[in-house]
Order: sequence, then C-alpha cells, then structure tokens
Amino acid sequence: VQLLNGMLEKGKKEKHEEQVQFAAYKQFCDDTSVEKTRAIKEANEQIESLEALIGKCEATIEKRTKEIAQLDEDISVYEGDLKATTAVRKMEHNDYQATHKDYTESVDALTAAIAILKKQAYDRKQAASMLVQVKQDLIPPHAKRVLDAFLATTETAEDVGLDVSAPEANAYEFHSGGIIDMLEKLKDKFEDERSE
Repeated sequence: VQLLNGMLEKGKKEKHEEQVQFAAYKQFCDDTSVEKTRAIKEANEQIESLEALIGKCEATIEKRTKEIAQLDEDISVYEGDLKATTAVRKMEHNDYQATHKDYTESVDALTAAIAILKKQAYDRKQAASMLVQVKQDLIPPHAKRVLDAFLATTETAEDVGLDVSAPEANAYEFHSGGIIDMLEKLKDKFEDERSE
C-alpha cells in the first residue's frame, strides 16, 4: 500500500507539474494566437492600404503617361514650327540683304548722279569756236577754209554802224535744277526705306 501511496503521490505530483506546464503552454499559445491574429489583421490592413496606394499610383502613372504623350506631341509641333520659322526668317533675311544692297547701290548711284549734275549746273556761253563741232574728216577742205574764214571775221556792231548789239545767247542754259531736286527726294526716300 505504501508503494501504491507513493505511486499515487508521485502521479499527483507529476499531474500537477504537467498541469502547470500545460497551463504555461496554453498561456503561451493563447498569447501567441492573440499576437499572431493582431499581426495578421495589421498586415491585412497594410495590404489593403498598399493595394489602394498601388491603384492610386497606377492611375497617376496612366495620367502622367498621357501628359508625357501630349508634351511629346507639343514638342514635335514646336520643333516643326521652329524649323519653319527659321526657314522663313532665313528667307526674309536674304530678301532684306538683297533689298538693302539694292537701296545702297541706288543711293550711291543717286549721290553720284546728283554730284555730276551739280558740277554741270551753269550756263555755257556761246563762243565762235563752239558754233561748229564737226569731225575734221566730214568737212571737205574747201568748205573748211570758207568756214574758218567766216569764223575769223570779227566784225562788231560799231564796224557796221550800229550803236547797240544784241546780247550773245548762251549756247546752253542749265535747266536741270528740277531733276536734281527730284533725285535728292528720291535719294532721301531710298535712305528712309533702307533704314526701316
């Protein structure tokens, strides 16, 4: 009986130790289960939050992709416009250079013409030697002698008995003042147009 009592005591003791160990294990399992359940719940919430963020980012990516495509199209249009504008500018520049050169040449020519005309702006007196201006070989020798004899005569009004003689007419009277004025106005106009 003592042996049975010892065994009973030993069994109770082992049972108690086993119950304590089981309770500790059960407490560990309960704590772990609660902790894991909470972690799973937080992870699921984080997954939902990240999936929402992914959806939002995908929408943003789609929107930005469309904006990039539009900007690429705008860049292509602007580059085409730039090329066309550059070509037009080059043509206009060439036209301007040609026009400017033409005006400069015209102004220079007008300046030279005005200077030449202003040098000639005087009346030319008629002289006996200018009465006949013909090449030597066109006049026969006999006619030339007669002409020279006529021109050599220096009869004056007093020799003929006249007290008054007619004034000698100019061989050429300068009448180009209006042309000079017109050329100067044209020159001023060309200079104004050249500077525009």
